[in-house]
Amino acid sequence: MENVIAQIRIERRWIAAALTVAAMVAGIESSTLVQAQSAPAAVPAAPAPARDALSWNFGVAQSATGEAWTAERGSLTLGNGEARLKPDANRRVVLVSPPGLPEAVRHAEEFVVHVSGTGLERVRIQARRDARGGWITIADASGTALRETADGYAIKRNPGARDGSIERLRVEFTFRTTNPRMLTRIAVIPARP
Repeated sequence: MENVIAQIRIERRWIAAALTVAAMVAGIESSTLVQAQSAPAAVPAAPAPARDALSWNFGVAQSATGEAWTAERGSLTLGNGEARLKPDANRRVVLVSPPGLPEAVRHAEEFVVHVSGTGLERVRIQARRDARGGWITIADASGTALRETADGYAIKRNPGARDGSIERLRVEFTFRTTNPRMLTRIAVIPARP
C-alpha cells in the first residue's frame, strides 16, 4: 500500500511539472508561474511539490542586482518580452546563466529554448560545479537530434552521472547565418522520478 501511495505522489508531481511547463510555453501567466529572467537565480516555475521545472523568460526588466544571463560570444540585448541575439562572425551566441542555480538543475532531463526564426543548427549546453571549475558538456544537439516542438527546440540531456551540483549553465547557439534572432525562453525540464 505504501508503494502505491508513493507512486501516486510521484505521478502527481510529474504531472504538475508538465502542466506548468505547458502553461509557460503557452504564455499563460498566473501567480504560480514566475518570470525569472534577470533574477539572481532561477525561480521555481510552480509551487511545491513540482519545484523542478524552471524557466527564464527574457525581456523582463533587469533585476536590481544586475545578475542576469550574459553573452560570452555574440550579443544579447533585452527587449519587450524577448531578447535579441546577434551571432558573432562565426555564427555563434554563447549565453552564461547567473550563478547560484538551484539544486533542481542537476536533475534536468531536457532543456527547451524558444528561438524565433529558422536556421538554428546546434545547441550545446555546458555546466560547471563551482566558480573555478571547467565547463562540462551535458547536452548537445544538432541536425535531427535538435527537435523542434511547439514549445521551442528541445535538447535531451546526455546520459551520465548527475550527482554533482551545477553552479552555472552555458548555452551555445550556432546559426546558419549571422542574422539576429529573438530568444523568448530557456527552460529546464526535470527528469521523471
